[in-house]
Amino acid sequence: MPKVINIIGSGSNVGKTFLIEGLIKELTKRNLKVATIKHDVHGFDIDKEGKDTYKHRKAGAETVIISSKNRLAMISELEEETQLEDIINMINNKDIILVEGYKKSNLRKIEVFRNEISKEIISPKEKLIAIASDIDINFEEIPVIHKEDYKSLADLIEKEKDYIKE
Repeated sequence: MPKVINIIGSGSNVGKTFLIEGLIKELTKRNLKVATIKHDVHGFDIDKEGKDTYKHRKAGAETVIISSKNRLAMISELEEETQLEDIINMINNKDIILVEGYKKSNLRKIEVFRNEISKEIISPKEKLIAIASDIDINFEEIPVIHKEDYKSLADLIEKEKDYIKE
C-alpha cells in the first residue's frame, strides 16, 4: 500500500499547493511514484463545451472516459460525494499519495502555517507529522520545518507507515 499524507492549512492562499508541488519534485527525484488527490469544496468542471466528452455527458452519459496512449480521465456525475477512502483505493501502483484538503480526515497530516495568514494550528497533535511554516512556532513538540525545506519534509514522509484503512 502507498503512504497517504494529507496536506492541509486554514484557508486558501496559505501555500498548500505550493508545498505539494515542491514535495512532488523532491519525491520523484527519489524515484518514487506520486499521485495527488485535490478536494474542491466549490465543485469543478474539466469538460469544455463543444468537446466530444461534453456532448456525451450532455446527451445523458453518467460516466465519460477519455483515453489516449499517455493519459486517462474519467468524468462521473455523482448524486453524493465519493468518500476519500474510495478515491484512495482507485489509485494503483504509486508509492505516495498526497491529499490536498479534507481537513477533517483521519489521515496523517502536514499542516501549512503562514505568518499573517494562519491564526492557529487546526490539526489534532496525534495526526500531525510536521508543521510547514515560514516562521518558528512551538506546537506540542511537533517538528516545525521551513515550508520550502522539501528535503526534510520528504524525509519525514518516507518514515511514515503505509496507509492503513480506518
